[in-house]
Amino acid sequence: MPPDNFPLRWESTRDQWWYASPIDWAAANGLYDLVRELLHLDTNLLIKLTSLRRIRRLETVWDDESQFDDVAKCRCQVAKKLLLACEVKGGHHNTLIRAGYGGWLLYTAASAGDVGFVKVLLERDPLLVYGEGEYGVTDLLYAAARSKNSNVFKLLLDFAMSPRCSLKSGGELEEQLGCVSAEFKWEMKNRAVHALARGGNLEMLREILGDGSDVLTFRDAQGYTILHSASGRGQIEVRTEILSLILLKYVNSLTGHCIKNVLM
Repeated sequence: MPPDNFPLRWESTRDQWWYASPIDWAAANGLYDLVRELLHLDTNLLIKLTSLRRIRRLETVWDDESQFDDVAKCRCQVAKKLLLACEVKGGHHNTLIRAGYGGWLLYTAASAGDVGFVKVLLERDPLLVYGEGEYGVTDLLYAAARSKNSNVFKLLLDFAMSPRCSLKSGGELEEQLGCVSAEFKWEMKNRAVHALARGGNLEMLREILGDGSDVLTFRDAQGYTILHSASGRGQIEVRTEILSLILLKYVNSLTGHCIKNVLM
């Protein structure tokens, strides 16, 4: 269990104080019974609990601190129990997912690095990987990158690359639709690389970038490179790795240019 002395407020960039609500604190401590009672008192608290904007703020004040390393796992435990509590008799439907909270469930599972829970959710609805409500595919990939669990990230990326895929009985991925366009796969890879840079998962970033020859071709919607993404999140190790790849590419281009001039 995480310590019970979570900070109850933190300062925003506009010098305003934001307060963590009781349901945030209860979920971060894995106190499902308390979360359930609070929801019985006020069902609107579910909106607070599942708000991506609030979760992002809580991640900066709780999840990023080493002494609170169990927070994501505790939230995941609460999410699992909420999912079970919302099962409809017969097991064919779940009221929580039908109400549009599937994106939050998958984000929570990915943040905790819980590959088993991620598989359960994707088996229910493979298209959850593209997000739901305020949660998009980039947010889900970012959550997986933050967890530093490469298996979770690979699983989400495989589902994103292959729409409407399911899991075979042996646990292998099976694509159900035909071929996917190269442009679509490139877009998913581009989002994945930026998510890895922001989330600080250096191992997976190295695996996807390979020799780094195309490191500068990955741009987000604003035109920023993955170097900007890593720097904006304070990912020093990732930034150093990207800079070394850029420098290597620059040196190789100069070498090739010099050799070409000599041959001419």
